[in-house]
Amino acid sequence: MLAPYVIDKEARKAMPIIGDPDPEVLWRLELFYNAIGLATERATGVMVSPMMKMSHEGFGRMILTAGRLIVVNKQLRDVHRFGFPTLEKLAEEGEKQVKSAEEMITRFPEVARF
Repeated sequence: MLAPYVIDKEARKAMPIIGDPDPEVLWRLELFYNAIGLATERATGVMVSPMMKMSHEGFGRMILTAGRLIVVNKQLRDVHRFGFPTLEKLAEEGEKQVKSAEEMITRFPEVARF
């Protein structure tokens, strides 16, 4: 189930530098950030909502909001190459994003709970 998120060096080398993301890659990207939002909700008790704006060329932005607070703001490039070298790197990035979101909510609780 997590295999599509792992792209080793050889597979990444085989991918074109410039390309349009297919719907499956966009779906995986959304699932990744939805999981970060859900983990943040569980940790803080504050509802987190994702929002993604993506061009057909694979450039865009993903934000996660809690109330009126933006808790994750990620500029996305080369989305057609979205993936991680290992499952450990996938977990590290997810945990890093969740921790960052928790810190924002803790720092500005009145905005997050608005």
